[in-house]
Amino acid sequence: MKIKRHNFLRSICALVLILGASPIQAQIDHQLQLGRIASNDRDSITTAVRAISDEKDVAYYALMVALFNGELYLKNNELVIIGDMQEDDYGDTLAPLYTAYPKRHPILNDEGKPLIATLIDLEEIDSNRRIRALIQPYLTQMEIFHPDPGKRRVAVETLGNRGDLGAVPMLRDALEKETDSGIQSLIRVALGKLELTHPDAEVRLNAAKALGDLNNTFVLSFLQARVEPDASGNIAELDPAVQSEIRDAIQWLETFNQIMVVIQTAFVGLSLGSILILVALGLAVIYGQIGIINMAHGEFMMVGAYFTFIVQNICLIVLPVAYIDLFFPLSLPVAFLTAGGMGLLVESLVIRRLYNRPLESLLATWGISLILVQLARTIFGDLTAVKLPQILSGGFELAPQVMLPYNRIFIICLTAVILVGLVAFFFKTRFGLRLRAVTQNRGMSACMGIPTRRVDAIAFFLGTGIAGIAGWAMTLIGNVVPNMGQTYIVDAFLVVVVGGVGKILGTIVAGLGIGVSNKVIEPFAEAVYAKVLILGLIILFLQLRPTGIFPAKGRDE
Repeated sequence: MKIKRHNFLRSICALVLILGASPIQAQIDHQLQLGRIASNDRDSITTAVRAISDEKDVAYYALMVALFNGELYLKNNELVIIGDMQEDDYGDTLAPLYTAYPKRHPILNDEGKPLIATLIDLEEIDSNRRIRALIQPYLTQMEIFHPDPGKRRVAVETLGNRGDLGAVPMLRDALEKETDSGIQSLIRVALGKLELTHPDAEVRLNAAKALGDLNNTFVLSFLQARVEPDASGNIAELDPAVQSEIRDAIQWLETFNQIMVVIQTAFVGLSLGSILILVALGLAVIYGQIGIINMAHGEFMMVGAYFTFIVQNICLIVLPVAYIDLFFPLSLPVAFLTAGGMGLLVESLVIRRLYNRPLESLLATWGISLILVQLARTIFGDLTAVKLPQILSGGFELAPQVMLPYNRIFIICLTAVILVGLVAFFFKTRFGLRLRAVTQNRGMSACMGIPTRRVDAIAFFLGTGIAGIAGWAMTLIGNVVPNMGQTYIVDAFLVVVVGGVGKILGTIVAGLGIGVSNKVIEPFAEAVYAKVLILGLIILFLQLRPTGIFPAKGRDE
């Protein structure tokens, strides 16, 4: 009985020793590799780097990065990493020190402040080209766990393109820990590409199915290379079942790519159409309701953009850094009121005296546009820019190759909101009723006691104010320049004329039609020729239907 108990105790002790040996041995190995690097002997460093690369331990990442960049030093026989270097008054080079293992942390002095050392008191760890070449694969593998999403993306794509099946376990581990859906998709693509070279046909078959299901058209060339003969006439994939699955994946991905091209073209055309509608809405109000050809309409849009820039600069001075993006919503009413107020001033001083004189009003507003452009150039110079708010940066990733920018989605939504607001204003308010009455029959409206001149002034204020909002939105997709309004004024007039003078529904249909048509034609012709073709089609359309898509009712002056 005692013998059995003795044997049992010996077994327990042996098990304890076995379980405890692994952490102890690992600690010994770590100290061994660190000691080899600290020896500053190239052969010892090379041996340590090879061992660390084989071990694939992320704890060495900071040390290996420092060794690769020549930032690893010895201080009192301990490995340290130097930070940004600077010179003191005596010409000595100083640098803060960081721990090299297991993580990079600032080394503090007795007062709890970062420890600063003179480089002359440190010994640099030698790192030649051969050592850096050995470090590079380790860094690529470790960066799939890096906190920076950009580094993780690059590392995953590099591992997928390298063709090393040994990276599969690490990629699967990264897939379990990854929280970014876009990077998760990239990891699955990398796994599929690697496993498509696996010796087992069943693994390759599953990989081909997975790559087809991921809807990533960037793997098309890789899949095609597996089933198409190379220069020597050899085919990489010999298994008939795997070949069939790869060809099915290729066929689906090509179809999917065509679908995505159609969706992206439609979105770009929709966003361009929304921009044209946004610019043309104010022009439709002025031209449709008052009958004035306002050649300065683009410059009122420019006014809204520049006042957005002014509000941004004020907020940069007044607001804390965390609240800087508030400038964008704050500048919306400013852009509307300043552009509308300036339009009201122009209407009262110039336009009011030129009603029923279309040529004179056209020349006068053209002169006003030249004055405003030169005034903006004198005050602000030729180029300024408005910062894109953080919430509108980036985009919605519809597919790996299709990104819908948030700023253009915002413009589409803004256009829809303004359209709904204008419809409600025209058809649900007393002023809207008066405005429509003046449009249909000015003389009869005046006889009914409607102040037609006041209605005209308010319509001009509203139209130029909407132009200011358009300029506010345009800062999301381009720079603010003095002649920015002239880029859109011709297209805006085309939208108004094609849609039907004064017709909001016509403005919507014409704006979207011109925007989408432009983007559909561009892949088959250059942008300039696409615009020329669109203009030719518009001229032909107006020959057949001079009053536009939705003709305006006759106006009795």
